[in-house]
Amino acid sequence: MSIDEVIEDALFDYCKARCERECATQDRIECDLRATIEMYVAEAVARERVTVLDEVLRGLRSERDTDQLRAIIAEVEAIRARGTT
Repeated sequence: MSIDEVIEDALFDYCKARCERECATQDRIECDLRATIEMYVAEAVARERVTVLDEVLRGLRSERDTDQLRAIIAEVEAIRARGTT
C-alpha cells in the first residue's frame, strides 16, 4: 500500500471516529499514522544514503583509495543487510 493510500485511509477512519466521538480510536489512528510516516521517511532516507554511498564508492574505486573504500563498502553492505534498499 502506498503512503498516499495509508494517509487517505487513516484520515477517513479518523474523521469517522471523530464524528462518532471515539477518542481512543482517534488516538490509535493518530499514533499509527505517525509511525507509518516516520517509517516511510526513514526508509526514504536510507535509500538516499545508499545512493550517495554508491556514488562515492564509484569515485573512490577510480582513485584506488583502499582504506576509505573498505570502510564505505562495509557501510553500504551493512545498510543493505538491514533490508532498507
